[in-house]
Amino acid sequence: MEVFEKPEDAANRAKYIQAVTRGMSALAEYDYVHGTTVVRVSHYLTPEQAAPYKAAADNLP
Repeated sequence: MEVFEKPEDAANRAKYIQAVTRGMSALAEYDYVHGTTVVRVSHYLTPEQAAPYKAAADNLP
């Protein structure tokens, strides 16, 4: 999990991570942004296993 001062910074960080890891399956991951927080989850999880992390990110203050 990474926390930033501004929501825009968190969104930009997630976009950067996705751009860097695009096409590199070994580095792929799930990235969930909620406000100023980016939750990064391993690609070793299935979408079903990663879903609770997204739900938790959506419920962050």
